[in-house]
Amino acid sequence: MLSRFVDALTAAFNRAPDKQAAHRAVVPILRDMAGQQGVLAEILERHVERPNALNARHYPVVSCDITQNPHFGLVANCWIPLPDGRTDLSTKAIHHHGDMLLTTVTAFCSGYEHWTFTEPRLGDPQRQLYAFNLIERAPHPAGHVAFVDSGVAHVPFYPKDVTVTLALWSTKYATSWKDRLKRLPLLHSHSSTLRTVAAALGFSRALDLKIARYFDFTPTADGFQGIKDREEFPRGPNADYLQSLFCIIQRIGGGRMATVIQRQLDRGAAQDAATARRLLDDLHAGRPIAPRLSGGHYGMGHLNFTAGQIQEALQGAKTLVEPI
Repeated sequence: MLSRFVDALTAAFNRAPDKQAAHRAVVPILRDMAGQQGVLAEILERHVERPNALNARHYPVVSCDITQNPHFGLVANCWIPLPDGRTDLSTKAIHHHGDMLLTTVTAFCSGYEHWTFTEPRLGDPQRQLYAFNLIERAPHPAGHVAFVDSGVAHVPFYPKDVTVTLALWSTKYATSWKDRLKRLPLLHSHSSTLRTVAAALGFSRALDLKIARYFDFTPTADGFQGIKDREEFPRGPNADYLQSLFCIIQRIGGGRMATVIQRQLDRGAAQDAATARRLLDDLHAGRPIAPRLSGGHYGMGHLNFTAGQIQEALQGAKTLVEPI
């Protein structure tokens, strides 16, 4: 089932006259894909079949790659709620994606609140304060499709419960030899290293590699403080990742995945085999498995902030530049 959807998405990109049109064309395909619970189970099953699937360090979002090709990338993002269930806190800094286009559909559970903004405008170069206006503040519930254009700032908020979205990414430009080069398995598997080296040597523009500079913003009373270099959340322990992964498997109803996980354990593929076996026992017994965020994944003042703080910054930014 999953392969058929990926083929349909690829065909839509091949037919479309440009990437914007391609993103419009895939909306019904993604919505149909999100409505098939068997698709999510297949995505997770493929994920846990990978050699090091049980050994990842934890991140606030558990991501499962579906496909990466020269035209687009598709990933399932599993969003972990806060321990207290709070939903008025951002999952990360307000950010844009440069020349990337994003179409996302909520495939499982209640979704989350999502804000989009106009493109950032530098209003105070000395303090690196930016201004932008709010385009939309809206829920992103099950079955809902959202599009984020290139350069457009946005921010998701924490969901009330575990939520899975399908996120399709592409550049806004026509597919070129650079996109095909970057999808070669050896280069793709070392993409972060390549990006660092290319930036140091000045090749990032020639290879069209994405170096995130002033892509992220933190609200202040005077506007939005630009962050020159993207700061990611620290990776949490593998035990926390396993806890969240098994929770997602349980919520999706992945009975067949237990067999795959058992095979991984039998061949010694889990670094923390004791935790994995305990969680597998919980899965077999039907004992509820709670999701887990690691320390440093929330409560970070420059990365997590409230709706009220964003609204205050929107008001403060009005003194920086003329309204957009």
